Amino acid sequence: MKSINILILIVMSLMLTHNSVSASSSKSVKKGIEAYEQGKYEDAMKSFIDAQLQRPELPELYYNIGSAAYKKEDYEAAFNNFTKAKESLKDSKDDDTKLLREKSIYNLGNTKYRMGDLEGAVKEFQQIPKTSQIYNDAKENIEFVKKKIEEQKKQNQQDNKNQNQDSQDKKENKDKEEKDNKKEQSKENQDKDKKEQNKQNQGDKEQEQQNKAEQDKKNQEQQQNEHQQNQEQQQNQDKKQQEQNGEQQQPKDSKQVEKQTGESKEKNSEKGENQQSREHLLNRLEDKPGSAMMPVYSEQPVLKDW
Repeated sequence: MKSINILILIVMSLMLTHNSVSASSSKSVKKGIEAYEQGKYEDAMKSFIDAQLQRPELPELYYNIGSAAYKKEDYEAAFNNFTKAKESLKDSKDDDTKLLREKSIYNLGNTKYRMGDLEGAVKEFQQIPKTSQIYNDAKENIEFVKKKIEEQKKQNQQDNKNQNQDSQDKKENKDKEEKDNKKEQSKENQDKDKKEQNKQNQGDKEQEQQNKAEQDKKNQEQQQNEHQQNQEQQQNQDKKQQEQNGEQQQPKDSKQVEKQTGESKEKNSEKGENQQSREHLLNRLEDKPGSAMMPVYSEQPVLKDW
């Protein structure tokens, strides 16, 4: 869009409006035009507003105020004033007022473009008829804005693509982070389970050692008890044996004593008889040597005196 075209249109319109206002407001209009040409757009806008207070019905003053506001980048004020100028001139029939309306439409399109309403700007430019002396400028602006619209669409598509890619990347990063967190959590759980298992195994080992120690103690006590019982049994057996041996050494009862005494007496009697027999034999030998070499066999034991 060519900003120089806007400036030319504004100057042209100001020249027209200067001839249209009354003498009472011409001083403020002249002052505003001088400030505008010097780039003092704030002062120009104030001067045009002062002139409007005297002639509020003039569309030329709305146009001039809109032009000064546009230059000082007050696009909201420019939009309102250009719109009022356009609407007030919709029934214009002479060439001068038609041209002013077309210029209002043109600058309204520029204002919408600056405000970011590209589609609205194109619609404004398209209202200018081919018979207008500013049609070619409007056509160039249409092509320029449409090109911007296409660039904007491509940029929006690229932004959407980037945004989608960013969203996808964020999602992937989030999924990866969640996966890593789950993996880390799983590792922590495994380590925790391993520690608990080791702790349990250690507890089982300690319990097993404790049970083994208790069992060894029981076995030792059992062995001691068995040994003690064996000792007691052996002692009982020894005692019983001693008692049995003691009974053999004690005197027998009277009947046994009498029996043994009788047997002893018989043995002693037999011994005496044998002694007498031997003495008799000796005597016989002395009396008659050799006469009794073989005594008669008897139940007494044979004694060899030779």
